[in-house]
Parts: sequence; C-alpha cells; structure tokens
Amino acid sequence: MTKTLPKALTAALLGTALLVTGAAGVVQAQPAKKALSARTDCFFNRQVRNYTTADDDKTLYVRAGRDTYRLETFGRCTDLSNALEIGFDSHPTSSICSAQDVTLLVHSSIGPQRCAVRSLDKLTPEQVAALPKGDRP
Repeated sequence: MTKTLPKALTAALLGTALLVTGAAGVVQAQPAKKALSARTDCFFNRQVRNYTTADDDKTLYVRAGRDTYRLETFGRCTDLSNALEIGFDSHPTSSICSAQDVTLLVHSSIGPQRCAVRSLDKLTPEQVAALPKGDRP
C-alpha cells in the first residue's frame, strides 16, 4: 500500500523545491563570475621583489612580478615602517588573491608580530606613478 500526500502539500513542496533551486542558481552564478575576475589580481609569495611602507604603520606597498599592490592592516601594525623584514603567511596556499588569504609577518626591533590585512588592492600604473617616489616599491 502506498501513501499519497494531499495535493496542497505536494504543490507546496514542489513550489519550495523550485524556489530553492532557482535561488541557488542565482547565488552560484555571481560568485563564479567574481572569482574569475579576482584571479587576475593574484600573486605568489615567491613573486614579491620589493616593498615600501607608508608612515602610518598600516599601509604596505608590495612589488610582485610586474605589479604593485597596496595592503592595509586593520589597525596600526606597530613598527611596520621600521621593519627589518616582512613576510606573508598565506593560507591555504601561497597564492594571495584577497586580504583574507594573507597575514602580514613583521620582524622589527621590538620583535616579531602578526598583522591582519584589511584590504589588498592591485594598483594601476597611474596609481603607482602618483605615489611619492619614496613610497614606490
């Protein structure tokens, strides 16, 4: 013996399934497009050739390959402008595509520290040219 659902319940379940399927299609379409465009702004740790810091202890300019990037930390990264060396803890891989992919490692006279990155922006050639000469990596 098979049980059947009332027609109203069947219609409601079918409508919900279509609504969820349709919404999932819209949600998935947008991140795929965004992820594709973000990949062109990625760089690898091994590509970093030079860096400079602004005097605010929260802005870092990085030269990676032919491109220049601006990284900003959430707050002051104490002694960033006097860092002896910097490093990038990139997770889960060595590819850095967004601020969430990297933590800045700063080694200075006060010791090592980790600074969370708030933003990562690839600069255009015009933006690089507009930087003061001392801030260009």
